[in-house]
Amino acid sequence: MERPEDGGCAGRARDREATRQRILDSARELFTSEGYAKVSSRRIAAHAGVNVALINRYFGAKRGLLAEVIAEEAAFPGIVEGDREGLPRRLAEHVVHRTLAGGTPLARALEHSAGDPDLKSVHEERLKNAVIGPLAEVIGGPEARARASLVASVILGVGLVRRIEGAASLNELEPDRLVDHLTAVIGACLSDAAPGRVRSGGGEGGG
Repeated sequence: MERPEDGGCAGRARDREATRQRILDSARELFTSEGYAKVSSRRIAAHAGVNVALINRYFGAKRGLLAEVIAEEAAFPGIVEGDREGLPRRLAEHVVHRTLAGGTPLARALEHSAGDPDLKSVHEERLKNAVIGPLAEVIGGPEARARASLVASVILGVGLVRRIEGAASLNELEPDRLVDHLTAVIGACLSDAAPGRVRSGGGEGGG
């Protein structure tokens, strides 16, 4: 039989979680509409209807709040799950349909704050801990982290080209054809055999 104080604790926990989520939702909305640098912790607290001290209690500071907002809409963890053989194509589809398309509204808004130290450090941490690390663990084998870093370079490179010059030449290709090209590139990055050794082996087999 549940004791009254247990129910009270559960109720307080639900209230804390609801408050925490309300702060996250407010931060996401304001970061998306105004960018990161222009939005203060006090503004987020007012928008969420809470005391600004709760942001420090739940998230440490505005930077911690930013990290959780970005993590909430991250698609990458789902991409690395599933069969190993289909990984290159899933990654290629992510690049074409999300990275090349400019990402989410939040991601596009944060581009205007790209030079902010908080944003740079959050992206660096996510690159290491949420992209390269999990990808290296999934692919395994020799030099797994280096191969995962090569894939990250492809993904980031496409995003950089899009931001600098619009990636007009990439957008000229049909999406399916672009996915095919990128699948081959990413597959080569993930392979634990150097391209030269692969070609050499193929030549010996055909002779």
